Amino acid sequence: MKKRNIFQNQCQEILTIFEMAENRSKVMCVPIDYAKKDHLAMFCDGNGRIIRKPFSVKNSQEGKNYLIDQVTKSCRHHGIGRQHTFFGGEDCGPYADNFIAALRSENWIVAGVNAFDAKRHRENLQASTDQLDLLGICKVLLSCRGNCFPAQSGIYWNLRMLVRQRRKFVAMTTGVKNRIHSIVDRIFPGFLNEKKSGILPFSKCSLLLMEDRFSVHQIRRRRRSTLTKLLSRHAVHLPDLCAKKLQDYAGQILRPPIESISTLQLSLKQQTKLYGCLKDNIYQLEKEIAENLAQIQGSFLTSIRGIGIVLAAGVSAEIGDPHKQKSINNLVSYAGIIPKVKQTGGIQGKTHTRKVGKRYNRILKDHVVQSASHIGLHGPEDLMFDYKRRASQGQHADFGMSRRYLRIAMCLMRTYQTYLPKRLQTKKTQKQERARYYLMTWPKLNEKWRKAGALDIAFDKNMPLGQWRIKDSVLTKFWHPHIWYRWFFQPCDFYSII
Repeated sequence: MKKRNIFQNQCQEILTIFEMAENRSKVMCVPIDYAKKDHLAMFCDGNGRIIRKPFSVKNSQEGKNYLIDQVTKSCRHHGIGRQHTFFGGEDCGPYADNFIAALRSENWIVAGVNAFDAKRHRENLQASTDQLDLLGICKVLLSCRGNCFPAQSGIYWNLRMLVRQRRKFVAMTTGVKNRIHSIVDRIFPGFLNEKKSGILPFSKCSLLLMEDRFSVHQIRRRRRSTLTKLLSRHAVHLPDLCAKKLQDYAGQILRPPIESISTLQLSLKQQTKLYGCLKDNIYQLEKEIAENLAQIQGSFLTSIRGIGIVLAAGVSAEIGDPHKQKSINNLVSYAGIIPKVKQTGGIQGKTHTRKVGKRYNRILKDHVVQSASHIGLHGPEDLMFDYKRRASQGQHADFGMSRRYLRIAMCLMRTYQTYLPKRLQTKKTQKQERARYYLMTWPKLNEKWRKAGALDIAFDKNMPLGQWRIKDSVLTKFWHPHIWYRWFFQPCDFYSII
């Protein structure tokens, strides 16, 4: 039986400090209660003995220098080595990020502590003050619980910010669309219904009409030829018939009061402009997301059919560096796609399954479950079959496929490989079969990055996907443009190309 430590969630960096010091009294812990203006810090040794009582530290460059100076003096006075000193505080808002980054830039170890764990370690559970919170943080740090090197740093941090910003813009876009619907229901009821008006809702033509003095009266008074030209410029199918249908429908519906039309037109114009601005911002963010995703191992997730740039970037950004991430069991719990289990009464005691707990990353769960749903609808054949099998057996297919997708994703990112069906992963698989699979899936992978405007960056020789393409003998052999043109546009047998 494999021996395992019962303290699986302890921070290895803090454990190393205690092991190097050999004596807990020769370790200094500096817990910090972060705030926007003044932090609260305290010094104590590894046994919990207070070396210096809580004192205030400014959230500035001056405060950082003062704190380091005091730590250096205390270490010299008590005979504690600099390498045996570490800082720590609760995971907080962005107001303390620069302070923490400044400490880490000088090679100090700064651990992050979960706020809920720090609350449970407080002496008084009824009251909450800065000093009580500081003692709770110190107890968690001395029990070697914390995160010294967060997975979200560097490009992963940038990608997380971009993905979350896009997520907020999408939510704002939904709100704006709902407000546009409510205004249109009064000024031109049914216009956003394609079956009634003949115009695709929120298309370029639809938005252009709603921006310019839009109302039932205005559509009825317009010349048929002018309206037809407008529709034809925006590639509306059969613009003359569509213009006739729109004007005929405008003569059949109830009209709004004359005195409220100008107010409704102004409101609709502003909401339409806001919607267009949000869509432009989302497009720019998606382009930046694709360029950042192309630089990390998360780009290999796009090789799975049904997984696009946004979903792959969302999962990669929330997971962080796959080489620093914990086991898949911890990751599944972190994503909130596994229920609670309670079992008692001995070996024969019944196991009770409960709903998912509240401590999980909701954004990661959203991206993972959406990915599982897309795989069940449009993914590879073996994964689609597994999704349907789980659903037919009464299982939670989205959660079950989400757990499998996370295992596949971590494997692809850690091994720098694209997705291969299980039947092609064995050593007995012939090269021709694997080559045929690569060549059949390449157009879809190429199309994903081309639409995002990052095709050249994604397959650059210095990027993960570009390195995979160069190292893979199959794609290297058939990368010549003449061979690709012949395979795509001329009917021929695949094996004749080989």
